[in-house]
Amino acid sequence: MRSILSIVALLLLLGPAFAADGKAEVPKAPAKAQAKSKEEKPRVRTLQVKSGTLLFNVSIEPGVPDPGQVIAFSIELAEVPEVPDPIYGEKIPVKDAELTARVTDADGAGYTMAYRVHALQDAGSYGFHYTPVRKDNYRVALMGIHNGKGFKAELRVPVGIWPFIKVDAEGKVSKVPAQTASNRRPALPSGLKAPAIPGGAGVGRQPAARKNSPLGKAMQVLGEQFARAGVALFSGRRPDLKEAKAAADLLKAEVEKAAAIKQADDEYDGQMQELNQAVQELVRASGAGKAKSAKASFSRIGDQHCNRCHFKMRWKMIEQSSDFPARLP
Repeated sequence: MRSILSIVALLLLLGPAFAADGKAEVPKAPAKAQAKSKEEKPRVRTLQVKSGTLLFNVSIEPGVPDPGQVIAFSIELAEVPEVPDPIYGEKIPVKDAELTARVTDADGAGYTMAYRVHALQDAGSYGFHYTPVRKDNYRVALMGIHNGKGFKAELRVPVGIWPFIKVDAEGKVSKVPAQTASNRRPALPSGLKAPAIPGGAGVGRQPAARKNSPLGKAMQVLGEQFARAGVALFSGRRPDLKEAKAAADLLKAEVEKAAAIKQADDEYDGQMQELNQAVQELVRASGAGKAKSAKASFSRIGDQHCNRCHFKMRWKMIEQSSDFPARLP
């Protein structure tokens, strides 16, 4: 009798694990867990923002960036007339607009950095990119002048935040997981005026230096140390020259490593020598405690050397270094 009861108890325990046809039934994960496991970060996120009659179609790559990762913005700016235009229809490309991008932290109470947005090859196309230094739900304001009137369109760019809790029909993130209070560091270091992506290339175009190539890896490290120096110089009430010097020393070492990588381009060696000299100026100025000179050196590196190299070798918008900046589109 005792053995029969034991068998019955065992069958009752095993019962739920078998289907009616006697086959084993595999427990299924909750629907929410399955959905969450399938969520992947989008490569590109697109959204629309408006300012009066102006419509901004914005593509952001990567769609969900992490701190220290370069974010590329591709913007198509058009005017939506009350009556369709006989040539362009319902959207008229806005050419030659004066555009800047202002980036600040989630609550808008920290430092705000302004960046010039470049006009690209296609009519109404603009772009810029920047490197956020920390996790936050950044505010990006696109501001400028069109037909003598100012305009402003705002969007959010979550960095290091995934998944989003709510994204509206236009692709704007209206809610993200709760974050810690801002530490009042800047949204991005001043002077990082990197070139935009040319309209003819498209967001997905592969640059000359592939990410996993020796040159691609070297340029990534250069960008990281350049951003680190910018944060040290521009993030607080006073520049942290000790930190800037440490970053500049590493930047110099990486420039020398990159210069040793042989390239087919005849101008590469000369460009790297000039960049090395500019970085040495930053090393000397920050080491000597000259904040003003250090900031000026940092800005020259970004404006003259990084931009020139990117426009020629990365985005193929100029043929020779001497074409910069006079022959830019």
